[in-house]
Amino acid sequence: MTTKTVLLIATLALAGIANAKSYNITLSEPTRAGGVKLAAGEYSMKVQESNAIFTNLQNGKTFTTAVKTETADKKFDVTAVVTDSKDGDSYITSVQLGGSRMKIELGD
Repeated sequence: MTTKTVLLIATLALAGIANAKSYNITLSEPTRAGGVKLAAGEYSMKVQESNAIFTNLQNGKTFTTAVKTETADKKFDVTAVVTDSKDGDSYITSVQLGGSRMKIELGD
């Protein structure tokens, strides 16, 4: 592999990361997303490979959790966060990503 090929691959990989679409979500109460607890507030969420990265828009802190992705038959009109509650805690079970056919599933 030549140096040019390696640089091209690295550039394309970085471009893919830089172009990852972000989705804004609002949590009205503290909520668990996989293994992390998110405070109430506004977040930007990106999906990179098998991880969701949540960035708190008020303080810039980031939280990463593993996700599974699914492809729906048609595009979702809006981004929708699906939650459930267990033992008094709120959990994100899935997120439908608006403008795409992707749905992410979060586990415990």
